[in-house]
Amino acid sequence: MIWKGWITTIAAVVFIAMGTGCKTPLPEKPYVCKDDVILLGDTLTISFLDIPDAPAEKQYVVRADGTVNMFRLGSVPAAGKNFSTFEQEMKAAYIAKGFYNQMTVVVKPGDRFYTVAGEVNSHGLRMVYSGQTTVLRAIASAGDFTEYANRSKVEITRADGTREIVDGKQARKDARWDRAICPGDYIHVPAKSF
Repeated sequence: MIWKGWITTIAAVVFIAMGTGCKTPLPEKPYVCKDDVILLGDTLTISFLDIPDAPAEKQYVVRADGTVNMFRLGSVPAAGKNFSTFEQEMKAAYIAKGFYNQMTVVVKPGDRFYTVAGEVNSHGLRMVYSGQTTVLRAIASAGDFTEYANRSKVEITRADGTREIVDGKQARKDARWDRAICPGDYIHVPAKSF
């Protein structure tokens, strides 16, 4: 009799766990891309307007230390700033150093990328980021999952180094699981364990 009581209790606990506690919770909140923030490795197209000796529109690369080597100013911090703030800071620096009384600085990002690798049909692709996209769209643009893909453990490494695991099967059923992909992100689809 006691044995039947324990079996009933264990069965009830397992039933409750299966119905509530064993599901992976939804992501707390959607990941928001900061498209207007300058990243390491970005190519910036910078134009100087309203000045007599303005250099032609020129491209500058944000170096590993987060700086760009600006015309007449030298090394200037750029990474982590949004584009409009960087424009205003450059304008203020040129005016403060006495190079110009008035000017306009326009900063535009060059092509930005994310990478899709692992068990996708066209793996190792560096894709141009052309606006809002999601992990499933990124994988689809790389030829979709291979038959050996572990769709439940898609890894995203963000440009800032944070990591996420996305359940691709769940994301196909419910779009709330399909996480945003941002410039500089690295998506890896691992192989199934056999």
